[in-house]
Amino acid sequence: MQGKPLVLLLGVLYGGAFLAGFNENLVNMALMSIMAEYAIDSITAQWLVTGYMIVATVVVTCMAFFYRRFKLRTLFFSASALAFAGSAMGLFAQSFAMLLCARLVQAVGTGIFIPLMMNTILAVTPKNKLGTYMSIGSCMITFGPAFAPVVCGAIVTGFGWRFVFAVPAVAMAVIALLGFFFVKNLEIGRAHLDLASVALSSIALFLLSFGLANLAMNTPAAVAALVAAVLMGAAFIVRQLRCEHPLIDLAPAKSIRFWPTLLLVTVAMMSTFSMSVLLPLYFEGALGTTAFFAGIVMLVPVLANTFITLLGGRIMDKYGEWPLLPVGFAVVTIGFALVAASAPSLSLVAMLIGSLVTLSGVGLIFSPSQTAGLRTLAPELHPFGVALSTTFVQIAACIGPSLYTGIMSSVEADAIANGTSARLACAEGFGATMAVAAAVAAIGFGTALVYALAAKRRENAAAPVVEYAELGAIMEREPFLLNETDTVAHAMEAFVERRVGGMPVVDAEGRGTGFLSDGDIMRYLADKHPLVMDGYSLIAMAEEGGFDKRLRELMALPVKTVATDRLVSIDERSTLEETCTLLARHKLKKVPVVRDGKVVGTINRSAVIRYAMRRAGEADAQPRP
Repeated sequence: MQGKPLVLLLGVLYGGAFLAGFNENLVNMALMSIMAEYAIDSITAQWLVTGYMIVATVVVTCMAFFYRRFKLRTLFFSASALAFAGSAMGLFAQSFAMLLCARLVQAVGTGIFIPLMMNTILAVTPKNKLGTYMSIGSCMITFGPAFAPVVCGAIVTGFGWRFVFAVPAVAMAVIALLGFFFVKNLEIGRAHLDLASVALSSIALFLLSFGLANLAMNTPAAVAALVAAVLMGAAFIVRQLRCEHPLIDLAPAKSIRFWPTLLLVTVAMMSTFSMSVLLPLYFEGALGTTAFFAGIVMLVPVLANTFITLLGGRIMDKYGEWPLLPVGFAVVTIGFALVAASAPSLSLVAMLIGSLVTLSGVGLIFSPSQTAGLRTLAPELHPFGVALSTTFVQIAACIGPSLYTGIMSSVEADAIANGTSARLACAEGFGATMAVAAAVAAIGFGTALVYALAAKRRENAAAPVVEYAELGAIMEREPFLLNETDTVAHAMEAFVERRVGGMPVVDAEGRGTGFLSDGDIMRYLADKHPLVMDGYSLIAMAEEGGFDKRLRELMALPVKTVATDRLVSIDERSTLEETCTLLARHKLKKVPVVRDGKVVGTINRSAVIRYAMRRAGEADAQPRP
């Protein structure tokens, strides 16, 4: 799949992933109002977030089975129906129990949407652009929950908390309608669902979240829950290794190139959720702002995160893990430290700067951390790699709010007990929590540093000598070039002599600066004379008598005046796969080859095809074991 159908398919799935992320933080700005209406504390209220994440995580662990067993359209419309139903239930919920049920129904749709998008990206996009497509997907995943406070804050302030559920209900209906036209089925295979594994993962996640949420408030019960969670998790892992049809194939986790990225993804997502869940509590509880104002303030770091997420994907495609991942985690650590230090001052500006730094750092690390691991896997392991990666994202979304809300509530309660005002107690609890988040981010920095350096060493040890030799063997090493200062008359003489329709343009140092084709010359004349649209127009101009003068003016111009100022080229060290992709994407017959910006040759489609056929023939001639 390629072209417009691919863009439309991914556009719809990106929309579903955005809405799934939006739903994750749908009630964050409404927690204070919900706590007041139902007379519950923050530990109870946070189960609207944590319970949602637990169910979503369980569904994510099943997605490797669902994706191989059911068609893409079936999964898409099932997720759409569940997300819409949950939103409708939340809109009309009359009790906290019903509200919690609505959130759990919503969570099933979220658990389907995000891995569905990631698996589809892996299935239909070229590998050399995986980082870019994944970064767009990650942007949707992170922008959705980050944008939710802005919209929901305005709704809570203006209409009441119940109406936050109207937004996803309407949006889901629109996305489902678009999906009816643009979502197409992909190939599927046979798969089996292990219900015992589903039960073990559900119980383990619940116990883990419960234990972390109550660790500071009820230590004995929390410790017991955490021990039980570890035992259940161990039982789940053992069953995956021994079961004939595991819920998640743990083969990707055995790779040293993959499993560290699960830790990086976890830290990145914990960082995101620590800000998206706790910042509204700080703004409303410590600074006394409205939910709407808090959402507006959070919009600045959200937009920064969105832009830098896209930038991070491009950097990952071009340079790899080093130094992107260590730098990103260092920025997150510094941002959390700034937030922790600024919390007691009750300064809105300081908090805005700290959150801006933190979420900018998250933009650099979240998508690249996923891409770094997934692109090392064989295609048949992609569904399981996505399941593992997305599961750890959801686990982070479970344990992040539970852990950080528990710490904040405990410190805040102790401060109030010691006579501190409610506002300062909230600030104190928030600051302590951000200090813990900074320590977690520092662990992520250490892991990223070791992982990125190892990846850099592997890249250097496995430098593409063979691919370089292949590209060098088939490219033309004496390309036809034009200098920027050459005249158009010289260029046209070269076209006739070489029997070509265009040539790369270089500067005095041999660096490619553009490309001149006979079409550029024709377009230049058309710009100067509106009647010149093709060769017949040129003949008509010649018959009018003014052609010679205008043509002489054109011939005297330097090449750089007429040439296209952007040279499509390929680096000398690129792989043949990347060369084929470039030629196909731009519909070119040949492309200049550059080394450090200087044009050193050209490579054309026929040379690539001949080489590929020769290599395939040699492979077929080899004796088979």
